[in-house]
Amino acid sequence: MEPNIARRNGEAVIESFGDSGNLENLVKRFKVCWESLPDYYFVRGQRRQIGSVLQLSGTHEPSIEQPQPGCKQCQRVRRALEAIAHWIIPKERRDTDQDIAPYDQAIHHDPIRKCRPEVTLEIWIHHRSGLDREVDGCELLCLQ
Repeated sequence: MEPNIARRNGEAVIESFGDSGNLENLVKRFKVCWESLPDYYFVRGQRRQIGSVLQLSGTHEPSIEQPQPGCKQCQRVRRALEAIAHWIIPKERRDTDQDIAPYDQAIHHDPIRKCRPEVTLEIWIHHRSGLDREVDGCELLCLQ
């Protein structure tokens, strides 16, 4: 089952995945996992956490033996990750902004997951204004 992603006003809109059951199938099919990482900047000479990065990672289906960066199979994994990302990003406007990073069309090999070939998607979580502000409860809530 492929996620159907249309573009409206420059934003991806998931049309065929509205319920968590279909998303659960995508998680299992592409062995999706996640990791949250702090995002640090130097502000006035001091290292400060100003946000977080939520990284979703998924792998190709078992029938794909040697995927090539940016191939159709990679794009299929990426579309699944986008469907999941759009489902988990809060819909209401908050003081925190969540942006999906551009697709890098690379195959990553993280030692934590035994260097499996995987496609990633990053969601950047930062203040909507005042990027140098320290992480607060709104950002932590969005990360959860």
